[in-house]
Amino acid sequence: MTLSRANLADYGLILALIMIVGALMVLSPAFRDPANLIGIGRQVAILGIAAAAMTFVILAGEIDLSVGAVASAAAVVTALALAQGWGALAIPVGLLVGAGFGLLNGLLVVHVAVPSFIATLVSFFIAQGVALTLTGGQTILFSADWFRALFATGSFLGNQSAFWWLVLVALTLWWLLARTRFGSNTYALGGDAESAAMLGLPVGRLRIAIFTMTGALMGIVGMILIARIGNARADGAIGLEFDAIAAAVIGGTRLGGGYGSMPRTMLGVLLIGVLNNGLAILNVDFNTQQVIKGILVVGVVLIDRWARGREGAA
Repeated sequence: MTLSRANLADYGLILALIMIVGALMVLSPAFRDPANLIGIGRQVAILGIAAAAMTFVILAGEIDLSVGAVASAAAVVTALALAQGWGALAIPVGLLVGAGFGLLNGLLVVHVAVPSFIATLVSFFIAQGVALTLTGGQTILFSADWFRALFATGSFLGNQSAFWWLVLVALTLWWLLARTRFGSNTYALGGDAESAAMLGLPVGRLRIAIFTMTGALMGIVGMILIARIGNARADGAIGLEFDAIAAAVIGGTRLGGGYGSMPRTMLGVLLIGVLNNGLAILNVDFNTQQVIKGILVVGVVLIDRWARGREGAA
């Protein structure tokens, strides 16, 4: 690997982010407004939590297509509990709904030997069906200012509470990956599951734990989502899974598992957040935004493979 390739592999994402930010600042005075730049942190909270969870899943050599639907279902159940006057009990209920779907994914993958692509697709349809059934296709309204302040609208150190939830989750998952046996076992599982099993690692329990944790985090995502707008819809977070995968991949997480990091995923989240914000300010239509993001993901993957040479291709 040449020096230029090594530099590109290590710093290419940061360089791309700087270039995009610089271009948007030149193109749009509204983008460089300090209030807008601070607001980007709040805007990427939901994507950031989903991408952090997805990083764990992909590092383990799996994929989770259910996160958007699970977040939507957890949001609907939480909103219904709040509307019925359950108060603070609505929070553990929402977390349990998310964790339950994550546990279902883990059990299907480990004990039924269903590939995670299929297992999580099944959970996607079940979660979406649950949300549609509970709402009857209607918007669920609730009134709980304390809940909205806790998960989205409250202010601390110049940013809203949604942003601080992202910080808390990202730091916690970074610590798990970088400083605990759970994290090192996750890397080993994604690198070579058979070798990990031969070394005595509890690969089945590890997969179940990762999927369950991801589901619980989608419960938090659902709460942030409804806290922002004060209502819940059955399709509130549908499509989140694709942006979460894109952010993790842009951050350098290998879809085959075993390679990636939480800080780089957060850089991927920030890049997508900046791009979404800037394109919206420039009045680029949604479909064109999706095309641009798709091209970005492909470009980053190809550059990363080239930068890491034979090791990256392997």
